[in-house]
Amino acid sequence: MTTLKSRRSIGIITIATGEYYAQFIPKLRDSIARYWNFDAAEIQFYCFTDTLVKRPDIISLPILHLGWPFATLLRFHWIKEQLAQLLHHDFLLYMDADMEVVKPIPFSVFSDSLIAVRHPGFVDTPGAFEIDRQEKTYVPPPLRKTYYQGCFWGGSSSEFAKLINTLAKCVEEDLALARIPIWHDESYLNWYFSRHSCVPLSPLYAWPQSETLVGEKPFILHLEKRHNRIRQIEAQELTLPSILRGLSIQEQADFYKNLYLQAHEKCQRLEQKMSARFSCLAQFREWLAYFKNR
Repeated sequence: MTTLKSRRSIGIITIATGEYYAQFIPKLRDSIARYWNFDAAEIQFYCFTDTLVKRPDIISLPILHLGWPFATLLRFHWIKEQLAQLLHHDFLLYMDADMEVVKPIPFSVFSDSLIAVRHPGFVDTPGAFEIDRQEKTYVPPPLRKTYYQGCFWGGSSSEFAKLINTLAKCVEEDLALARIPIWHDESYLNWYFSRHSCVPLSPLYAWPQSETLVGEKPFILHLEKRHNRIRQIEAQELTLPSILRGLSIQEQADFYKNLYLQAHEKCQRLEQKMSARFSCLAQFREWLAYFKNR
């Protein structure tokens, strides 16, 4: 029988503010309790949240509820602030709140130094790496090997701490310059993983709930969510009468955030279309620039 001393300690970290907590956290926590009963490990669940709801099986760490994209960009910052109490675990795993475990996973997943799940949308195609050479998170062509999704990643406490400290600093430096990578926290993660040894996990560890899977059952589902309702701080619709009557500073800020979000998502869509249309030419120019700058 495994003794208490020989058991590994695993810390699972998630972030859920606003409506995210009530909609997703109970389901995620209960699914972990149901399927991850490892004899050789003790699991502790942490949730960074603004909710006042308490559960004895969840350690709540208070944070502010911020609008998109800051809610996702600052995750490394929030985690860094609590590293002192997290690093007593042998292994630390980050999971998005909108996930549900539906099948036991091999315990060996928690034995690697650094792990992340391969993005289900980019298994046989190039990933959505940051391709703007002016960005800190730019990934040159030779390093674009595996594209990871930002919803499921982790590692040994020492490697996890290195990742968090590095990316928290990157985000802080970029925000000071008013810069933001194309896929936010996921761009930072893929920049880091492209430069460090990371074990790629099957997309079955983050399978989209809306996608039919034939033959195999996923380990974890990535649940559907109403982005516009859950992600953003509530704001009025942008209408001409509301602008003409005069807006408060807060209302102007809310409108700006909504306009920014729509413009940024439009840029993402356009970049994807242009990359698909001019992929050969774009790849040639990037490789040329890479060798020129070496």
